[in-house]
Formats: sequence, structure tokens, C-alpha cells
Amino acid sequence: MAKYLEPFEDTQDLFTKKITQAGLSNFLTITIIVNNTAKDIFKVSKTNDLFKHRSGDDVLIILNEQIFDQLPDDQKSIIADEALAEISYDTENDKVTIVKPTFVAHDGVLDKYGYDVLKVVREAVKTLYQVEKQKEDEAKAAKTKMKR
Repeated sequence: MAKYLEPFEDTQDLFTKKITQAGLSNFLTITIIVNNTAKDIFKVSKTNDLFKHRSGDDVLIILNEQIFDQLPDDQKSIIADEALAEISYDTENDKVTIVKPTFVAHDGVLDKYGYDVLKVVREAVKTLYQVEKQKEDEAKAAKTKMKR
């Protein structure tokens, strides 16, 4: 079973600063928990209603601090930004959403083509899917109109 710990003070301070800068502290309680046996550097989880009722936490960030602490400060800052980028809060509907990263790539492909080229390719694919969806919607609308 995983052994959960409290983060070091400097780790907590970094995340608290980043949470405040992102404006998330105005709406959510985000708690950093350490699990030094975790396979990933961080994992962001939205709490369920029972857990939130018992703890007051809206979101948990489980951090492998053993790995995190070995990084230079600039890289720690990037990791904190990455973790917080997964948290989205809809103020109109009072709803927390965890959003997975939008850009995931294999190292070899990224090394071969570079980020800029891959981003253009992904945008092109996204646009083509949007065009196809629009065609489908128009076909459905035309079909519905013919039935009337």
C-alpha cells in the first residue's frame, strides 16, 4: 500500500504560489500529497463528494517528491505549472474538471520533427475532423428537412 506523506515546506510553498497565481485558490482547495513510490511525477485527481465532505479538498495532486526534489528550481516550476494546467474550474456552474494534456508525443517523433511541425500537423488533423463533423451535421439537417 502506498505511503502518503506531507510535502516539504518549499514544495508546498511553490505549489501554493502557483495555485494563487492561477487564481484557483479563489475557488478550490487543492492539496498536495506525497507518494514517493508513484510511477509518475504527479497525478491530479478530483475528489468525490464524500471525500470532499470529509476533508474539504476539491482536488488532490499526488506528487513523487523524491524525484521532484532532485530537479532544478526552474524545472520544478514547470512541473507545478503542468500539474495545475490539468485543473479547470467553471465558475458559472461551480464545477471542477480535470483536463488531460492536449499534447502528447513520442520522444523519437518529437526529436525527428520538432514541436512546431507536430503542432501544425495536429491542428490540420483537428480542422479536418471539424470539417467532417460539419458535413455530417449538414447532411443530418438536410435529411431532417426532407422528412418534414
